[in-house]
Amino acid sequence: MNHVNSYGIIRGLQFASFVVQYYGLVLDLLMLGLQRASDMAGLLQTPNDFLTFQKVAIETAHPIRLYCRYIDRIHILFRFTADEARDLIQRYLTKNPDPNNENIVGYNNKKCWPRDARMRLMKHDVNLGRAVVWDIKNRLPRSLTTILWETSFVSVYSKDNPNLLFNMSGFECRILPKIRMTHEEFVHKYGVWNLQNETTKERTAQCFLRVDDESMNRYHNRVRQILMASGSTTFTKIVNKWNTALICLMTYFREAVVNTQELLDLLVKCENKIQTRIKIGLNSKMPSRFPPVVFYTPKELGGLGMLSMGHVLIPQSDLR
Repeated sequence: MNHVNSYGIIRGLQFASFVVQYYGLVLDLLMLGLQRASDMAGLLQTPNDFLTFQKVAIETAHPIRLYCRYIDRIHILFRFTADEARDLIQRYLTKNPDPNNENIVGYNNKKCWPRDARMRLMKHDVNLGRAVVWDIKNRLPRSLTTILWETSFVSVYSKDNPNLLFNMSGFECRILPKIRMTHEEFVHKYGVWNLQNETTKERTAQCFLRVDDESMNRYHNRVRQILMASGSTTFTKIVNKWNTALICLMTYFREAVVNTQELLDLLVKCENKIQTRIKIGLNSKMPSRFPPVVFYTPKELGGLGMLSMGHVLIPQSDLR
């Protein structure tokens, strides 16, 4: 792959995407190591399905149990024995001594969850988390890429930490095994998935879902973009854009939206802004001139056909 970059990446024959995938494969091999990458891929005649192994002995032979890369985001699940964890922490602390226990300071945590559901910053777990990032970082050549501690998060599941926290594709996930629950009871509500053992069909854990901050900001920016671009646009077009943005959000995140109070508040706020923009277009914000029926009635009946997720804005009398 010795190409001279005098014209930028060559367009045509999907060469750009090939180069990106090729470098991605190189990084995957560097992080996993050739042996583990081969274990995960399986035999040439019978390749493994995604996140599966040929047999349990191969799966348990190495700390890396699951590996997934989505473009430039990596998710790795390690399972260390006590000796492996101690050895890794010792190697890390030899290179990066921490006499004053300052590693806890600046350790990223998932502030979106309640305090009792976040990672508890115990000395052993924090050192293990930092050691894992340090180890993976050292496998990547600086000339290609590196991992930033500020944008990374390592959740350690241990005797002190019953929750496994991570975010993936816009969802914040919190997995709590049944054996670590305080009341030994499953929560039954929207936005909570029951995880089953495939063979015994026993419910072994629950996964709590939320929408992550980045996705909420992206949605907020989309609504702001609609408002900024609606100079002398018709009201119908503004409402259509709002409806499209809302449908995209709800069909992707589904039950996770109900579990995210900040997003519900944001939806009410954005819906208000869209309605205010339409009111300003008529040079008035007097409530009596704009009953909710103007916005929410279908177009066939003379309204704007606006979809609503901020139920606060609909009077109780209209909900009967």
